[in-house]
Amino acid sequence: MKYFILSLILILSTQSLFAQSGEKTFNGISDCFMKNDYKNLGKHFAATMDLIIENNDGTFGKQQAMMMLKDFFDQNKISQFKIKHQGSSNERTFYAICSMASSKKNWSVYILLNNQSKIIQLQIEE
Repeated sequence: MKYFILSLILILSTQSLFAQSGEKTFNGISDCFMKNDYKNLGKHFAATMDLIIENNDGTFGKQQAMMMLKDFFDQNKISQFKIKHQGSSNERTFYAICSMASSKKNWSVYILLNNQSKIIQLQIEE
């Protein structure tokens, strides 16, 4: 019984630390969107990632994804970014569903992080 309780405490504390890491990462990502900062946003990217920005859809390397976001931010100055919902899966990935706006458009944003808190999927759709 003693080992069961110790194991349970260890599992719960590990999940709590993982959850805090995901929340901290999403807060940093949110700041990058609000500042139209593709360089610091790129620091959160995995080496390759799935990226959908309006009509562009594919798997891209980190540098190419950053350039696509630079173009997006050059055309759209973000004035609002809000995390509407976030959660995690059993595979130790985190996701966030967000809303984003400029003075001209509104988007839905979906972000998926891997177990190292790096973005492996980013969708920005009107």
